[in-house]
Amino acid sequence: MKKMLSIIMMLMLMVSFSTLAMAEEPAEEECYWYYDVDNPENECVEYCNNTTSGNVSEAYDTFEDCEECRLEFLDNETEDPEDNESEDPIDDETEKQIEKMNYSHGAEVRLLQLEKAITKNLLKGEMAVSVLQGLGYNTTDLEAILAEMHLVLDEVQAADPEANDSVQIFIDLKSDAKNLTTQFRETIRALLSDVKYKEIKEQIRNITSDELQNYSKKVRNLIKQFNVNQIYRLYGIIGNQSSDFVNDYINGTVNLTQVKLQLSKMVNMKTKEKRMNIFSEMLKEKVQNKNFANSAAGNAKGNFSERHLERLQKRLENANNSGNEKLLEKIQNEIQNYENGPGNGNHGNDNGKGKGKGK
Repeated sequence: MKKMLSIIMMLMLMVSFSTLAMAEEPAEEECYWYYDVDNPENECVEYCNNTTSGNVSEAYDTFEDCEECRLEFLDNETEDPEDNESEDPIDDETEKQIEKMNYSHGAEVRLLQLEKAITKNLLKGEMAVSVLQGLGYNTTDLEAILAEMHLVLDEVQAADPEANDSVQIFIDLKSDAKNLTTQFRETIRALLSDVKYKEIKEQIRNITSDELQNYSKKVRNLIKQFNVNQIYRLYGIIGNQSSDFVNDYINGTVNLTQVKLQLSKMVNMKTKEKRMNIFSEMLKEKVQNKNFANSAAGNAKGNFSERHLERLQKRLENANNSGNEKLLEKIQNEIQNYENGPGNGNHGNDNGKGKGKGK
C-alpha cells in the first residue's frame, strides 16, 4: 500500500506542476535525457534503466543537446498548426494551456509565447512573400494577411497579463492568429503547385533571427520564475521551510531533475497520514485548475463572435489610418461576413477561402 501511494504521489507531482517531471532514482546503468513531447515547454529530464514517463522524445546524451532540440521542437510544434487544425477557438490544447494561467506568471508566459509564435509566423510569411515576388507572383493578398497579423501582434504586446480578462484576451488573439495563419497558407497553396509549396515551406521551416532568440531567452527566464513559484508552493504543501535548494535552482547549481528528486525523497520520508494530506492538497489544486480552465473557456465562448467583430472594427480604424487599401478592403469584407451571418462569418481572405468561423 505504501509503495502504491508513493507511485500515485509521484504521478500527482508530475501532472500538478507542468514544469516538474518525475523520474526514477538514477542508477549506475546508462542514463539519457528526454523532453516531454506533450508538454515541450518543460525542461529536459534524465531517465535511467530505460524507464520513462509519458510521451517522450528520442534519447540525448547531454542535457544541453536535449534542451537545444526541445526548444526547436517547441517552436515548430507551437507555430505550425497545419497538422492540428480546429475551427473551435478553444480546443483541447488551448484549454490545457490556460490551466497554467491560474498561477503567478502563467498568463505572462502564455502571452509571451503567443507573441513569439506570431512573430515567427510573420518572419516566415515575409520570407515566403519575398521568394514569390522574386518568382513574379502577385502577393497583394498575402501581404494584406501579414498586415492584419501585425495588428494582432500589436494587440498581444499591449495585453496586460495581470488583467482579469487576460485569459479571454489570450484565447481571442490566439484564435485570430491561427485563423490568419490558415488564411495565409491556403492563399499561398492556391498560387503554387504542391511541389513548389513544399519547396518554399522547407526553405522557411527553420527560420531564425536575433529577435526570435531574444524571445526564447525571455520565455526561458519567465518559465524559470514560474518554476520557482511552483517549487516554493510545493515546498509549502510538503511542509519544508528551507529555501536553499530553490536558491541553488535559481543560481543554476541544480536543475529541475534534481529538484524533483529532492521533492520525491521529502514526500517519501513523511508519514502515511502526511503523504495522504499532501496527495489531497495536490488533487484539490489540480481540480481547481481544471475548473478554472473550464470556467474561463465557457465564459470566452459565450460572446466570442461579438468580441471578434469588435476587434475587427478596431483594426478597420487602424487600417484606415495606415492607408493600406488592400488591408482595409480585407477587414471590411470580414466585417461584412459577420454582419450578414452572425456567428457564422468567415475569417477568410478576400475570396472567402478562410476556414475559421465565429462561434
